[in-house]
Amino acid sequence: MPVRLFLLLICLCGALGVWARPALGQTGSPHAVPTIALSTIGDGIELINHALILRDPGAVLDLDQALTSPDWQWLGPDRRNAGITDDLFWIRFRLRNDTGTAQEVVASYDIANLTAFTAYVRVPDGSLTRTDVDPGLPYDQRAVASPLPAVSILLPAGEERDVTVAFGNAFPVPMNTDINLWSAAGFDRHTLLLTTFIVFLVGCLTTAAAFWLLYGAFMRQGRMVVYALYMTGLVAVYLSFTGVGEQILFPSTVWLRGLGFHWAMFCVGAACLEFARRHLDIARLHPGHDRFMRLGAAACLCMAVVSFPSRYPEIEAPLTFVAMTGAPLYVTWRSWIAWRRDGISYASWMVIGWGGVTASSVMGVFGSELNLPYLDLSQAEFTRLVFACTVVESLLFSASLGQWLRGQEVRRIAAEAEASRDSLTGLLNRRGFDAQVLHLKQAGLWPGRLWLALIDLDRFKEINDTYSHAAGDAVLTHFATMLRREFRANDVTVRFGGEEFILLFEAESEEAACSAVDRVRRRFAGTPTRYEGSMIGHTLSAGLVPVADGPDGDEATLIAMADAALYGAKKAGRNIVRASSELTDPEIAQRPAPGGSAELSPLIETATARQ
Repeated sequence: MPVRLFLLLICLCGALGVWARPALGQTGSPHAVPTIALSTIGDGIELINHALILRDPGAVLDLDQALTSPDWQWLGPDRRNAGITDDLFWIRFRLRNDTGTAQEVVASYDIANLTAFTAYVRVPDGSLTRTDVDPGLPYDQRAVASPLPAVSILLPAGEERDVTVAFGNAFPVPMNTDINLWSAAGFDRHTLLLTTFIVFLVGCLTTAAAFWLLYGAFMRQGRMVVYALYMTGLVAVYLSFTGVGEQILFPSTVWLRGLGFHWAMFCVGAACLEFARRHLDIARLHPGHDRFMRLGAAACLCMAVVSFPSRYPEIEAPLTFVAMTGAPLYVTWRSWIAWRRDGISYASWMVIGWGGVTASSVMGVFGSELNLPYLDLSQAEFTRLVFACTVVESLLFSASLGQWLRGQEVRRIAAEAEASRDSLTGLLNRRGFDAQVLHLKQAGLWPGRLWLALIDLDRFKEINDTYSHAAGDAVLTHFATMLRREFRANDVTVRFGGEEFILLFEAESEEAACSAVDRVRRRFAGTPTRYEGSMIGHTLSAGLVPVADGPDGDEATLIAMADAALYGAKKAGRNIVRASSELTDPEIAQRPAPGGSAELSPLIETATARQ
């Protein structure tokens, strides 16, 4: 259901974006080249609402053909994101230096991996300057030293320049049409901040990957090694996709620049599926999904191997889009199932982490289709959001692994104790009750002066329905605390199932036993449970029986007798303690048949059904 709601939300956002797009050309004439005065702009200004745009399917136009085309349109917010395409885009605008001093302006694009980025600058005397940005060139050999496509434009005081920028990709990728203008100093700061951002993300992932790789190898835990490989793959993607690795870490290694990042994306997809398969215990809990995840991981690895030596980006790109959206979405769903249905608590971290990555990845790929006036984000900004989310995800996954390790240690140290205790209330559970009864019998204390009380919280389902199940848990915890306070440490207090409890304690007489249980009844009715500002009122009913009345010391028969007394208390109006000696003949006839402990589960179900 959460997945369906998320997909529906994406569809609604897309439909809203189409419906809410402003009318084309409403901000100016599509054929009048907009003029941008340098005194009116700041660093990082976008050309949205300041330029004209021409879409060139197939990249068939040259500059003259583009300038004389009748298809120029206003570059409004409705054209910020252009979809997944291999079209060439032409952006046209005019710069006027009205500042009184010569100015250097840098025009840049926010995505490093473009196959085409060319700027044409025409001066008033008609001469033309052309600057091509080759993505294969090292950092220091470009016209502007930046991993981003960028060109520098010099404007003497009082002069104008007509600027036309053409950019695109040789194979379909998500594209936005944002060109940014900067001062030279402002662009240097932007490059530094962007590089710092990427290096920070890479540093976080590398550190975490090294830690889990060493720890996993030392502890011989395959899931940790796979997780380290997953983060290492992300590092390779970021370094290649942003150009930081090519330009800073290995600028002279030409063959690495030629590999691209798709092979690393396939490796990330394979590691994502394999880590989730191992960490969520899919092989044991869901064998069908285990086979599917193994097949998916193998397919991603095969594609990585094929794309590593050979470059077919027109095929690899759409497949990586599928991998970077499909794998996290599927794993988020499986993590949700593991958390909510399989009871794997540490899967909650994975739901949050992979849920964020899924949402940001979908926006990163399909954000190029969205032009929402209230969501002023380009596809490049969606992509940076993906980067940030994956680092947060890595921290959450580390928390998940840490919680898993802690759980392993706790289970190793206290397995028997946990097996005999109810996790919510801390009281004994049925296994613990059986162990205590066996201990009493072996110690010769059974039946002695023992009494058994079966307690049921009245109308407990109404509490859950009215206040929430968390509130119901608070009531159960409140009652368990009260039991521990009212009874001695050597008395046996048990959460027997749901809202039913068993007390096994010593008393001199029936009057004393009834008084002890009734004291708990009155205190429970008189002290409501406080939960999130609400005071939850509640009562209980109880059936009481002396252990000595059980034939051959059979606890199953004793519980059946106490249940019959409890049933009588319920019929009498609830909030009552009733002893088995008070039962009438018809009520005795309604007692569940005596039997072994295997018959206790239907007994509890019958008692719960009375709610």
